[in-house]
Amino acid sequence: MRVPASRWPQFFAMSWVFSAMLCVLLGAFTGARADVKHLQSDESTEIAYLIRRGTADSLATASLLAHLTQVSDDERAPGAPAPPDPSQLIERAISLAPDRPELVWLQLRDCQSRRCGDEARIAARLKAIDADNGLAWLGDLNAAQGKSPEDVTHAIEQMGGARVPRVYWNQLAVMMFDALTHHERKEALTAITQHADDRLMHVTGVLAAVDIPAFRPLAYACRSEEFVAAGRRDACEKAMARLEASDAVVTHLVRLSVLEGWWPASTPEGAALRRERLQRRYLTVASNRVRNGRVDSDAEMRVEAMRHLQSEEDVERAMLTAFHEPLDRPADWQSPAPPDP
Repeated sequence: MRVPASRWPQFFAMSWVFSAMLCVLLGAFTGARADVKHLQSDESTEIAYLIRRGTADSLATASLLAHLTQVSDDERAPGAPAPPDPSQLIERAISLAPDRPELVWLQLRDCQSRRCGDEARIAARLKAIDADNGLAWLGDLNAAQGKSPEDVTHAIEQMGGARVPRVYWNQLAVMMFDALTHHERKEALTAITQHADDRLMHVTGVLAAVDIPAFRPLAYACRSEEFVAAGRRDACEKAMARLEASDAVVTHLVRLSVLEGWWPASTPEGAALRRERLQRRYLTVASNRVRNGRVDSDAEMRVEAMRHLQSEEDVERAMLTAFHEPLDRPADWQSPAPPDP
């Protein structure tokens, strides 16, 4: 089954796996390589326009889009110019707005993806301007792997001591959506930018691919088998408590997965986690439901909620309120299966 582009955000919610967002974005369910090439062409057109605008927001948005246009020299057509370097674009954006933590976060994510040598410096900058963000210490945890258990525990303690872990999801989604909204643009719009639903779909897919860090080291270090290390369980419990207050759904899911490893499903704690996971799934699926004739207006409404609310969950609840749907999962609600590819 081919998933229509206007329904991709809802497919993302129903599939429940963030990796599927990238697969859909790259056309994995179309089976047509031409679709991917067309998407890359639209990406390149938008990037060029954003670079010409030259604002902090447009350059940061271009840097995010540029991550999906990177190809090797062998893959690039003869004579075709090299795609823009995401690291240079985000560096230019930060030079225009040096105290915006979400831009420094993007620089850190770019550096981590390339395993560049400046990760510690960029992370230190993020800690200086947003000390409350516990995810700024993820790099410290990665660096501690293979060292002493005390180093690993200390990094987790630092994460648990910060107030609110965040990937700046709402802020970055609004930034990208606005940058791709061309009210006065003279050139023809691309498929990415023509409708509000298209813009939000693309923003969501790009952020899922680029904005989310790797949580595997944290999940591994907080397995119950690792609690033999002095202070590890206490550090992990505090870190998991912090993840519950995160601004992104994916970090909530990381927390649930870690806690489910601590408590078998047969225990009261395990049963409570099962109910929490179902509630989390309900919020995402129900708040992303398709309303015939209102796809674009609902996308605009979602972005407007993102402007004023701190977390994805807050936005989901706002959408359910607008839909006149219950905020708590009805007792008879069942999670739908994702559509067949």
